[in-house]
Amino acid sequence: MERIIRTRWAFGAASIFSFFLLLVTYANHFDNSFHFDDSHVINDNLYIRSLTNLPKFFTDGSMFSSLPANATYRPVVSVSLTLDYWLGGGLDPQQFHISQMLMLLVLSSQLFFLFLHIIDQAVPHWWNRYVALFAALWFAIHTGNTQTVNYIFARSELLSAIGLVGALLMYVYLPSWRRNYLYLLPMVFGALAKSPAVMFAPLLCVYLLFFDKQLSLRELCTPKSWRRAWEALRASVPAFILGAVLFRFVDSMNAPGATYGGGDRLSYFLTQLFVWLHYVRMFFLPIGLTADTDMTLITTWYDTRVAAGVLCIAVLLRWLWWSSQRVESRPVAFGLAWFFLGLLPASSIFPLAEVTNDHRAFLAYIGFTLAVVWQAVLIVTHWYETQRHLRPFLLPAVGVLVFAILGAHAIGTRQRNEAWRSADTLWADVVQKSPDNGRGLMNYGLTKMRRGDYAEAKALFDRALIFTPNYASLEINLGIVSDKLNDAATAERHFKRALQLRPHDADGHRFYARWLVEQGRAREAIPLLQRAVTLSPALPDPRALLMNLYAAQGADAALHQLVQETLAIAPTDATALTHLNNNAAPSPADADTNRPYRQGVFFTRQERHLDAALMYRQARKLDPQSADVCNNLGWSLAKLGLHQEAVPQLEHALRLRPDYDLARNNLAWVKTQIAAGK
Repeated sequence: MERIIRTRWAFGAASIFSFFLLLVTYANHFDNSFHFDDSHVINDNLYIRSLTNLPKFFTDGSMFSSLPANATYRPVVSVSLTLDYWLGGGLDPQQFHISQMLMLLVLSSQLFFLFLHIIDQAVPHWWNRYVALFAALWFAIHTGNTQTVNYIFARSELLSAIGLVGALLMYVYLPSWRRNYLYLLPMVFGALAKSPAVMFAPLLCVYLLFFDKQLSLRELCTPKSWRRAWEALRASVPAFILGAVLFRFVDSMNAPGATYGGGDRLSYFLTQLFVWLHYVRMFFLPIGLTADTDMTLITTWYDTRVAAGVLCIAVLLRWLWWSSQRVESRPVAFGLAWFFLGLLPASSIFPLAEVTNDHRAFLAYIGFTLAVVWQAVLIVTHWYETQRHLRPFLLPAVGVLVFAILGAHAIGTRQRNEAWRSADTLWADVVQKSPDNGRGLMNYGLTKMRRGDYAEAKALFDRALIFTPNYASLEINLGIVSDKLNDAATAERHFKRALQLRPHDADGHRFYARWLVEQGRAREAIPLLQRAVTLSPALPDPRALLMNLYAAQGADAALHQLVQETLAIAPTDATALTHLNNNAAPSPADADTNRPYRQGVFFTRQERHLDAALMYRQARKLDPQSADVCNNLGWSLAKLGLHQEAVPQLEHALRLRPDYDLARNNLAWVKTQIAAGK
């Protein structure tokens, strides 16, 4: 059997099997929807809708997100999203998921060659390629990594890892490139996707110490090895310098309002001690995965979770120390060092808004996979050499174990793909696994509200309020659902509280403005929309609503300026192009007032007064002498709360038809509204 496995065609078959297993494992994820932070990075981000913005991503960090607080500098991610938008012809989730899959395939291929090189440094053997293939495949279909693959926003992890691993591959496989430092280029690519790619520098140093200089951690503590240690450090100095420059540059390019959130450093550090244990457990037993945890900060050092985390880290450090002593086990030591370095950026003393996220362990799991797999190889090899009576059973047992691991993770990953299928499935899963998560309860309530289950949505929002009493987004959604339940006074109170909690939040302004328009208070909505556009230039919704209000109002100068600003950001924006075309002089062939007028009447009957006003504006341009058009336009404007703008339209209708009683009655009513201060 060993002779069969050693043949070239057998490895080719194993490679083909691995490729198809990876595709089958993720075959049910391509139609999954956008989620969570995808809303402000993809759905509501005008900047990714035009290829002309590609070079601008590298000079303006605010273009990454429509939310200033989340606008971190990740130009490579923005470029990839823009290309997906272009290739998919819009916001087609499938195209974005295809790109996620391609990135995972690239990274998996990189890991095979990297793992193979590292284990060959320790114990050259014909079966190393199978070990490397298994390790790369296990990482690719590991159930704990599903959030990174399903969550489009988390592609920054994929791209950053591709850059880091690519730099290591170029260093070890292309030594002639070291002289010109070309091996640093992939690190630059990765850092422009997410800054943890700069961890290539310490990883390179560890690689040089363990493999080039053949030093153990014990030997590093003795003076006689310091010269070799210095040589390793000196060889990695260019990477350290460039990494520091990149980190500082990326941080400086973040938008002025960008923030990572988080609490105090001490509490965050204490919590991360336990989070490390959580990530280790998740690697071996990836159950209970959730897209949004309800874990909170640990504030006391004597918490038993802190003690458990410290014990876990101590065991890992002891394992690292022990495995560095022998050449054959140094891949384990290197993998553990990678695990530590991969977690440090997000799980140390630098507080982030969420204490833990499944995708944060993605980079660290590369090293941990290598460590665990090679440790298992060493154990099996030891048994093979010392327990002769086990030899006939070892190879079949290893095969069964390998297929059991891969099969279990393939099934687990497909199940997690189903959880990420839609907002309904994802937030139902979050609420089940993180019942004390106010944000999760709110988002689950949103899925109910979209289906018209307003009472159930309100109940979920009220539960969320217990855990997050000062959450502006929750107040907005409470306002929306209160309106749906015909409680306008409560709705407005919630909208105003959202603005009090976050006065510089564009969402609070745009949703309150939208509600005001629906309430016939468009004049109050306009300054809110103007503020929303200023706070978040990339948000499409407030721009579209403001353009429509300007058009209905007849504010041509303001409309023209906003249209031009919008087209400068997104040349294909549908609303801006519509108003641009509507402002053009109609040709004789277009001179048909009936079509827009009939459409306006249809909207009026449905009480869609803004849409109706826009249609009547078009009809009036085509036939300014139509009394019916002027009357209906005046009525629609008045119903929007634009009473001052309605008066001249109704007066013009009466000039055209002095006996037009309907226009006269409408004008009288409008004037009473103006007199009442409306």
